[in-house]
Amino acid sequence: MARFQDLTEVMVASWILGGEDERIPTFGGHFDRALRTALEQGAFGDWGRELHFVDSRVGLRCVELPSLLNWAQRAQLTTTPDMSSSWTQVVVGARAARLMLTDLGVAVSEATAWGKLLRTAVVEVRDALDGELCP
Repeated sequence: MARFQDLTEVMVASWILGGEDERIPTFGGHFDRALRTALEQGAFGDWGRELHFVDSRVGLRCVELPSLLNWAQRAQLTTTPDMSSSWTQVVVGARAARLMLTDLGVAVSEATAWGKLLRTAVVEVRDALDGELCP
């Protein structure tokens, strides 16, 4: 259980340090696909080995992602999206992200690079699907 908490902190901190937008997409499997793409490009190092992907009826899914997003909400790192929302809002800033990473022994520069890879992958997935389900 503690490993999920740590992985959640690494993912959220990387996301916030990797760019300007505090929103993480939570719709249509886009983030699942982007996460896998980012992992294939080297994001999250050993942390990424904790994640597993399956092809489901609705497309590629990260088995652990619902738990990670739940941990982020429970730890008050993100908001709880309402039923019509396509995003969850990160509510911690760059300073808190750096502190979380330091506590976990993750280099801020490395996590920032991971966040940029993940953000780029989100855009690539969205573009590949021609904006399907994207607000």
